[in-house]
Amino acid sequence: MRSKFTSIAKVRKQQRDIIETHLAKARFEKHEIKQKIISLYKDIDKIKTPTSGNIFLMNIAREKLVIMRKAKDILNEKLFAKNIEIDKLKEQYKLTNIEFEKIKYLEEQDFQESIKKIKKEESLNMDEIANMLFINKGRN
Repeated sequence: MRSKFTSIAKVRKQQRDIIETHLAKARFEKHEIKQKIISLYKDIDKIKTPTSGNIFLMNIAREKLVIMRKAKDILNEKLFAKNIEIDKLKEQYKLTNIEFEKIKYLEEQDFQESIKKIKKEESLNMDEIANMLFINKGRN
């Protein structure tokens, strides 16, 4: 049975599902960024700065640490941006889900109204049939 709200409900559900997919993707990307940060911390901890020896090797080790710390800062910025994106997507999901639920409620109300109308028509038809049978029984 279709309602005048069925097509609207379908569109709202598609919108909600799209946002849900984007939210899942953003959460996955956040997880990946966190894993990269953890890996980078481990790599930074593994690097040992030489205390003696060739100055060239000391400079290379120091530069490597500087580069890794910059990479860590960039990843932290990406993580912060991803958290903001996830918060926005959560809010969008919440709003689209509310809209979807409203339409589903209206659709259900429309179905109930249609069922009442059909039952009323059925009742009137049954009364008419009963009257016809009563009249035919009285003639015989």
